[in-house]
Amino acid sequence: MKTHIVRLVCLLCCAAAGCGSGRAAESVADPPAGPRRSAAEVEAGPRAARRPWQSWNGLTTNDTSVKAAFAQAARPAAAATVRILADGKPAALGTVVDAGGHVVTKASLLEGELTCRIADGREVEARIVGSNEDYDIALLKIAAAGLTPVIWRSAPAPPGIFVAAVEPGDGLLGIGVVSAEPRKIRGSTRPQNRRGWLGIGLGDHPAGLGITSVAGGSPAEKAGLEVGDRVESINGRAMASADEVVQTVGGHAPGERLRMVVERGGEEREIEAVLGKPEPRREPQDHWGGGPFSERRWGFPLALPHDVVIHPKDCGGPLIDTDGNAVGINIARALRVASYAIPADAVQTVIAEWLGRRGKSAWAPRRR
Repeated sequence: MKTHIVRLVCLLCCAAAGCGSGRAAESVADPPAGPRRSAAEVEAGPRAARRPWQSWNGLTTNDTSVKAAFAQAARPAAAATVRILADGKPAALGTVVDAGGHVVTKASLLEGELTCRIADGREVEARIVGSNEDYDIALLKIAAAGLTPVIWRSAPAPPGIFVAAVEPGDGLLGIGVVSAEPRKIRGSTRPQNRRGWLGIGLGDHPAGLGITSVAGGSPAEKAGLEVGDRVESINGRAMASADEVVQTVGGHAPGERLRMVVERGGEEREIEAVLGKPEPRREPQDHWGGGPFSERRWGFPLALPHDVVIHPKDCGGPLIDTDGNAVGINIARALRVASYAIPADAVQTVIAEWLGRRGKSAWAPRRR
């Protein structure tokens, strides 16, 4: 194992320096073969732009020779990784946590009828037995036994260590480094596509919260809301600020109905609005490229930043060190140069709570 690690370090140093045996002379017109695409990327279709870590000359951290140096360490973790399907289509990766068929994954990607494709190629039924909205992780029970559980890293992963994301089989999704210490990631815990949209602007009103704009074709316009209306309550709860209105509306899903009481011309009116789905919102930094990004990429109590490029549908799988031990579970593709993983100790704490409630208090995670 030490030999492979030394070789990996040497190759990564070459990648950082942009050197390679004869590779620097290659031209843009004759690029080297790109890395193998994951099942999620194949499902997503062709991508117009190169991944940020692809280069037409020299080694990159995802060059074939660099990946080969990581392959031996990644093999056990890949055996502990499953592909989760929703209504027959790739939705996420999952990480096996015990031999009895428990799998941890990214919760917000689980919609529809769930199945898991395990290491031997079988596709088996899966059901959700636990979910944690704060960390956006869920525990599945799949109809399979004798699985290989992941091995967790026993010590925290310090900034600067090499890490890799894996997928089932022989696949390394990418290689990078831990960027910083685990930290709180602020933001909404509800994925953007699951937050209700009303379509109004709010501002000061002589008597309280006034509607300053109504988007054309929005749920607000269809419900009959007008500029100048003063919002008094939503679903029987008095509204004291614009932030409270935004949080209340966003706390409901598209398709849900809101009962609103507004004041118009000195009279109270009760209006019912059916929330819509918001248009995809781009963060200012998204214009730098590096997408696609996860719908739920903010609002984690603790996350480990790293620079491995992963597809949003490849979240839920393990992030491993050079010994093949899981330092965390990939949870979001966030920015051009940042992905997030929930640290191993946080994941294990949540799993232990779930399994404890299910009468499996003897669960002992594999650590090294």
